[in-house]
Amino acid sequence: MSLNIIVKGGKRRVSSGEMARNLYAKNSEAMAREKAGYMDRQLRARKQMERETGSDNIRPSACIDAKTYFRHEQQNPGCMSDSSYRKEFFRDNPETKL
Repeated sequence: MSLNIIVKGGKRRVSSGEMARNLYAKNSEAMAREKAGYMDRQLRARKQMERETGSDNIRPSACIDAKTYFRHEQQNPGCMSDSSYRKEFFRDNPETKL
């Protein structure tokens, strides 16, 4: 049995270049919004982590909020696994240290 889908009043066609520009603009806006709220999120995550009591064997040295972590991973895949990148990140962002 076949299925017919009828679409009324469809939108105008968009070229692939125009679609790419639109996606780039939306992604840029989303990154700007994410970066704007960084400090507040990071300080809340740090305050919560300071309240956590770990065992005697485990002592965390830094805390990164999840949105920031995933944004860095999206921009540079595998960067948080690189020890030199993490050192630079912690050096440039002292609010992450506990």
